[in-house]
Amino acid sequence: MNRETIPYREFSFTLPVGVLDGDGTLHRQGVIRRTTGHDEIWVSKDPRTQENPAYGIISLFCRVITSLGNFSAVTPQLLEQLFLTDFIYLREFYTQINQPGLEGMASGEFLATPWSNCTKR
Repeated sequence: MNRETIPYREFSFTLPVGVLDGDGTLHRQGVIRRTTGHDEIWVSKDPRTQENPAYGIISLFCRVITSLGNFSAVTPQLLEQLFLTDFIYLREFYTQINQPGLEGMASGEFLATPWSNCTKR
């Protein structure tokens, strides 16, 4: 399989609010990749998810968000600091990049507005 036939797997995003680090620097830029079956299996076996199924999305985001600002790792503790606005944005973004039919999508910033469908929940 050559590079042109491999579906684009990573997408950049900009959080509406962002996460503050210990020095007070705001981080809004990130990269997320498409989810694999292995990710879903791993999340279902995570003890935190088994104890509390609602935690599954945090576990999944830790696996598929490959970078967030200048943080060295995307951890559950980092994602637990997200403002609700950012969390809703990431959930919406995640859903859109993992739907069928995006195989030909070009790389670059996610084109939908961060507020699309956020107020409809």
